[in-house]
Amino acid sequence: MTKRLVAAVFLFSALTLAAQDSPYAPTRPLPLGDTLLSLPTSHIPSEGTWEVKFTHRFNQSLDQGSFSDRVHSLWGLDSNADVGIGFSYAMTRDLQATFLRSNASDDIESSLKYVVVQEAPAIPFSLAVRGGMDWRTERDITNRTSFFAQAIVSRQFGGRAEVFAIPTYVTNAGQQVSGSTSGALFKHAFNVPVGAALMVRPGLSVVVELTAKNRDLPSSMNGGDFGWALGLKRAIGGHYFEILLTNSNATHADQYVTSTYQGTPLNKSDIHLGFNIERRFGKRAPRD
Repeated sequence: MTKRLVAAVFLFSALTLAAQDSPYAPTRPLPLGDTLLSLPTSHIPSEGTWEVKFTHRFNQSLDQGSFSDRVHSLWGLDSNADVGIGFSYAMTRDLQATFLRSNASDDIESSLKYVVVQEAPAIPFSLAVRGGMDWRTERDITNRTSFFAQAIVSRQFGGRAEVFAIPTYVTNAGQQVSGSTSGALFKHAFNVPVGAALMVRPGLSVVVELTAKNRDLPSSMNGGDFGWALGLKRAIGGHYFEILLTNSNATHADQYVTSTYQGTPLNKSDIHLGFNIERRFGKRAPRD
C-alpha cells in the first residue's frame, strides 16, 4: 500500500512538472484584473469568481478656472462626478459576463468576454473577444441602444510589462444635442484603443491608455483630440485599487470609441482625477 502511494505521488509530481514545462502552458499573467483603467484586458479570473466594481471620475478638470477657483473646489474634488457600479461572473474558465451601469446618460452596459487563446512559450500573444450592448436610459435621448464587438490582443515582455491593442466596433456611438434631445453622433464607429502596463514591484503597476482621435469625427465638433489615461494599479489579495488622471471620463465602449464624451470633443490638456475599486469573491484567480 505504501509503495503504491509513493508511486502515485511520484507520478502526480511528474505529470505536474511536465504540464509546467509544456510549451503550451499559459504564461502567468500580470496582476491587472479584467480591465486596465477603463479598457478591457485579455484576462479573466478563475471559474466561479464574482467581482464587484466601482468607478469614479470627477467632472472638473484640475486646470479649470483660476488658481483661487481651483483651491476653492479642491482641484475638482468638490465637483460632480460620473460614477458607475458593475458586477461580473466567470461562468467557465474562458467565459465571463459583465454588467456595468454609469450615471452618464444612465448607461447600462452588459457584455460577454471569451478568452480564445492564452500566451504561452509556444504562443506569442493572448487573444480574447468581447461583445455586448449599451442601453442609455436617461430621458430625452434617441438611439438608446448600441451594440459593440471587440478583439483584445495582448503580449507580455519579460514578465513585467504587457501591451494591449483593442480593435472596437460600435453602433450608435457618441452624442450630439439637437434642441432638447440628444442622439447618436455615429451610426457606426470604429477605433483601436491601446494600453500598456509596467509592473514596478509585485502587485503595483503603472498603466497607460490611449485612444486615437476618431477619423470620422464631424468638422462641426470643432476638432477633438485623442483620449488618454495614466494611472497606478495596486493588487492586494482579491482587491484592485486604481487611481488615475485622464482627459476622458468614458468607461463604456460606446463612450470611449469616439473622440467625444457626452457630446463634447475631447481636449488633450484636460486632466480629470478618477479612481476604480474592484473586489473579487469566491475562488482565487491564478490566471488573474
